[in-house]
Amino acid sequence: MTYNFSWTDFSEKADTQDFNSIYSINEQTELNIFGDTVVCHTFIEGDNYPALKLIKNQYKEKISIIYIDPPYNTGKKTFTYNDNFSEKQDKHSSWLSFMFRRLTLAKELLKDDGCIFIAIGQDELYNLKLLCDKIFGEENFINDFMWLHGKGKKDNWSRTMQQSNLCYAKNKKKLKPFLDFEYTSWAKTNSDNDSRGPWFSGSISFDEKRSNPKHPNYYKIVSPSGIEWQRQWLIPQEEMQKLISQNKIYWGKAPKYNNVPRQKIFNGEKTEIIPKNIIDCAQTTREAQNHVDTLLNEQGSFDNPKPVDLIKHLIKITNMQNDSIIMDFFAGSGTTLEAVHQLNREDNGTRNCVVIQKPEPIENKASKFKTIAELCYTRISQILCNTTDSLKYYKVQEKD
Repeated sequence: MTYNFSWTDFSEKADTQDFNSIYSINEQTELNIFGDTVVCHTFIEGDNYPALKLIKNQYKEKISIIYIDPPYNTGKKTFTYNDNFSEKQDKHSSWLSFMFRRLTLAKELLKDDGCIFIAIGQDELYNLKLLCDKIFGEENFINDFMWLHGKGKKDNWSRTMQQSNLCYAKNKKKLKPFLDFEYTSWAKTNSDNDSRGPWFSGSISFDEKRSNPKHPNYYKIVSPSGIEWQRQWLIPQEEMQKLISQNKIYWGKAPKYNNVPRQKIFNGEKTEIIPKNIIDCAQTTREAQNHVDTLLNEQGSFDNPKPVDLIKHLIKITNMQNDSIIMDFFAGSGTTLEAVHQLNREDNGTRNCVVIQKPEPIENKASKFKTIAELCYTRISQILCNTTDSLKYYKVQEKD
């Protein structure tokens, strides 16, 4: 039994086969920011659909991570994005048509081992999941990374405390395992009276039945009492010998030392973990809003920006190289580029960021900014000033 997820398609001007005779992308050299040529970000002003089509050949299969925060189709006409598709006869179909075009292009831009995060609210969450299953394949779904964003949105029946970030791989078989870190604080026992204090033990091997004798981490170690343990371990032999020399392997109680060897982990030590899909380590919406207001020296020109540390967290858990290209084609206030910039400073990375933002008018008439693109560029300029980063500014234009 099969099912088909379909909708009524609504066309866009950029669908035309005569596309290149209508649109062009032109560098705005007077808006470039000059610095180090190694880290050179890209800012594109324009509708992201024709923009993605114009840069497709340049970036095809070169993007490692895409993060986007598209319109949620909530029906709000006062939101700084066009978040109201209800003027169409079928608001869900018009939104799905809008997203289908852009996500199909996004897939083409991703590297084979790349992935995409899509922030979304409750209004279209389940339609987006079905749409992404259709485009990326349901077998490439990674998870819904839910950000706990503050007090939440409430009605008469419930309070929604989280916002979804659907994650898909281009090809899950080629995507590296995601990785996170935490600092131990809960160790309470010290059965061998180790002078370093309390510790707990973590598994460091497969059992004998699951071990693969051909794996490079299949080797033998010997306990202090002479018991041999040969199996597949989670770490290379060189790293295992280092842990043994540091007395960080627990063999069981003396003098038998006959337990399956496990790693000793002390309070305050940084350990690798599989990332949780609940994100409670990022700032709240209000804190993110205050940050943007401070950078722009103006209040309320852009509503509900995402926290920088939320996007940093999503980038970090992908375990991608620190010279990757990261894209956000719903750039908003420019949070993704700031997150990339901060990560580069933290780990000496050379990640480049490509952001695209349509010059939609700012609803706040008192604002000094006329468009969201102008606001985004101003924030980015503030971030990159007094750094060695470069930025090239391009504009999507319709030909006369």
